[in-house]
Amino acid sequence: MSDDPNGSPDGGADPNTARELQRARADLTALRSELKAIRGERDAAVTERDDAIKSRDGYKGQIEKQRAEFEGKLADQTKAADEAKTAAEQALAGVREASDRAVIEAEAKAAATRLGAHNPADVVRLLDMSGVKRGEDGAIAGLDEALTAAKEARAYMFGEAPKPGAMTGTTQSPAPPKPGAPPKETVRELSTAEYEARKRQFVANL
Repeated sequence: MSDDPNGSPDGGADPNTARELQRARADLTALRSELKAIRGERDAAVTERDDAIKSRDGYKGQIEKQRAEFEGKLADQTKAADEAKTAAEQALAGVREASDRAVIEAEAKAAATRLGAHNPADVVRLLDMSGVKRGEDGAIAGLDEALTAAKEARAYMFGEAPKPGAMTGTTQSPAPPKPGAPPKETVRELSTAEYEARKRQFVANL
């Protein structure tokens, strides 16, 4: 009689059980291989994702850098344009101021001469010009008042105003200019300063 409780005549393991065990081991090996492959794919996907994030962040950083550089250049160009505009406006204002001053001085000398000033240049030099202005239309305001005040304050600088058409010896004074029109002067009668002033006025009115 056999001692095997299952009644196996040779007392060994059940062949079916051995085959199932081998099959299970084969399945386990296959599962492990499949799991390894899946993990490899997962790791590759993670790596690809990380690379994409790095690339995106790098591209984003590059864009931010380029945008910052562009904004910096734009700010510099805007500042330079504003400075150039301010400088041009100041230069233009300076030219206008110099032109106005030259025209006012020339007109003041002519007016002082008509009032009988002994030395019109000295009268103009001492004249209070704070209230004398030249308008956009070229008209000069406040000059008559300033000259009247100067004549009252410094009468010694003025003589008798020349009389229109009066005879002085063999010389006849020229006819008075028409009201509102400045006396006509030739280039030879103008001083260098007056000539330059008239030239600047002519150029400014072009």
